[in-house]
Amino acid sequence: MRFGIALPNYGSLAEPATLVRLARLAEELSVDSIWLSDHLVAPIGVQSIYPFDRRPDAKPGDMGVIEHFYEPMITLAYLAGHTTRVRLGISAYVMPCRNPVLTAKHVATLDALSGGRLILGIGTGWLREEFEAVAVPFAHRGHRTDDYIAVCKALWSGGDVRFDGHHYRLRPVRSGPLPAQRPHPPLWIAGNSAAAIERAARVGDGWHAIDLTPDEIAPLVAQLRERLAAHGRPVDAVTVSLRKGVLVRDSPPSVGRPLYGDRAAIQRDLDAYRRAGVDYLVAGLRQAKSADEAVETFTAVARALV
Repeated sequence: MRFGIALPNYGSLAEPATLVRLARLAEELSVDSIWLSDHLVAPIGVQSIYPFDRRPDAKPGDMGVIEHFYEPMITLAYLAGHTTRVRLGISAYVMPCRNPVLTAKHVATLDALSGGRLILGIGTGWLREEFEAVAVPFAHRGHRTDDYIAVCKALWSGGDVRFDGHHYRLRPVRSGPLPAQRPHPPLWIAGNSAAAIERAARVGDGWHAIDLTPDEIAPLVAQLRERLAAHGRPVDAVTVSLRKGVLVRDSPPSVGRPLYGDRAAIQRDLDAYRRAGVDYLVAGLRQAKSADEAVETFTAVARALV
């Protein structure tokens, strides 16, 4: 199992010096990748509910937490210039909110300039008010995502490109540079739904699950493998990845969820995830109050995982 760690590209710790410090620390500690989240705006008075909220009384949240939010593609380009090895991931890029030609250009440029280090997690989005802010229909966003992925793949292939889909049409064009990774950077389809699993099996290089336990993810991995077989693809064609919060403690709490505890407890949970079919873990860090505390938390998590 390989490991990545999410960096705070939003909130009070989202500052250039802190992000660079953590990205360089990832290389020092042999972390495979660093990851950033994606939002464009912080809508006011939202009614949308975060789909991965585990609380029984889940309610719309205060979007003020994402008001100060560094755009992930540009931020990763900045961090690529301050690092040499660590891979660069987005978990997850809201594909249908952006023009696919622009997305293809940004992805190809970043991958080329970073020496082929990008991993693109792709989501369909959940925040209806964010779609409204950029004048993109929220309905049929899954089908729109399918079209946009197809446009990007066509542009990344090089040569003369045209596309005629339900949600996008492109007259013949050419576009470069091509991504350093061929035929393109890994595309990890994010989400726990049957639609996300189907999309990963059909067009993805990875499936990126969110905050599941080993018992929850195991049957979904089996479902993914069934869909891969249905599409004539081998099981190892798609990386199974999981984004999950990690909290390292000197002693395990009396009641806890997987990946919360001391290093031994975390390693036992990692073994359970391996048995469930997980290939890659992206660790989310607990909130820190300062850059020094973020570094301390990052170091503890990296040493517990790697």
